[in-house]
Amino acid sequence: MDLLKLFLVLALATVANLSAKSQPAPNTPAPAAQPASPARDLPKTYLPGLGEFMARIQADHAKLWLSAEARNWELADYELTELKEVFSDVQDLVPRYQNIPVGDMIDAIITGTIGDLEKTIAARDFAKFSADFDKLTEACNSCHQAANRAFIRIRRPLQSNFSNQDFAPAKK
Repeated sequence: MDLLKLFLVLALATVANLSAKSQPAPNTPAPAAQPASPARDLPKTYLPGLGEFMARIQADHAKLWLSAEARNWELADYELTELKEVFSDVQDLVPRYQNIPVGDMIDAIITGTIGDLEKTIAARDFAKFSADFDKLTEACNSCHQAANRAFIRIRRPLQSNFSNQDFAPAKK
């Protein structure tokens, strides 16, 4: 029993000694808090998928038509610029989708029709704009067909889905 008591006393002394060493001295300041890792504080990067880009393109396509139909050429020019910007984003961020060269298709099918629309908007010619807009729409649908998405068919908007926007030109 004496050996067992000695072992217990030594074990308790060791635990007490280790516990005392882990406690800060009474007048020792607490260690400074470590700053959080910058990576933990930053949000994750969000990259829209092709579907989100295409939804934006569809909205810009509709707004382009509605603004030209209202003869608001300044807004039509703006909407065409927005459309070009999103197409450019697709080329940069989603150049290939499911082995389909989307970026190259945009160059081949869309780029020429956008140039024609720029000229037509500058000329403020609605009849020519209508024909060029239809060519753009056909180009979109050709791209969908080539990408095995023929079930996605775009057309001129029949009405505005943007009830909170007035497409008429501002009165001067």
